[in-house]
Amino acid sequence: MSKSLAESYIIVVEDDPNDQLITLGLLRLGGANRCFCRRSVDLAISFAEKLPQVDLFLVDINMPDRSGYELLAEVRTNDQFKSAYVVALTAGTSSREVEKARELGFDGFLSKPLKPTAFSSQVQEILEGEAIWDRR
Repeated sequence: MSKSLAESYIIVVEDDPNDQLITLGLLRLGGANRCFCRRSVDLAISFAEKLPQVDLFLVDINMPDRSGYELLAEVRTNDQFKSAYVVALTAGTSSREVEKARELGFDGFLSKPLKPTAFSSQVQEILEGEAIWDRR
C-alpha cells in the first residue's frame, strides 16, 4: 500500500552534515512531515525502533563504523521494519556499486548530488512501490 510523503516516516542515514541538510530540506519542500536524520547506522536503528513505523530508509553506503550495507542487513532481519523500503543514497555511482546494491536487496539507488527538481517525486514513486535506480 502506497503512502504520500506527508504521511510517511522516513529516516535519512547520513554522516555528512551538509548532505543531511540538503536531503531533509528537499524532503520537506516535497511535503514530507515525518522525516528524520541520523548520522550512523546504530543511531538510525535505535531511533527507528521507537517510531510507530518506518516506511523508508534513505541510506548512504559509505559511512564510518558501519556501512549502508550493514544497515540493509539489519533492517531485513528485523520484523518491525519488514515493510520498509531501503534505498541507497550515495555518491558512489560505478556500475559495480549499483549492481552490488541490487544484488544485496536495496529497493532503489539515488545518486548524489541529488536532483533537486526530481528528488521528492522519486521518493514518492518509491513509496508507491516503484524501483528507482538513478545513477549519474
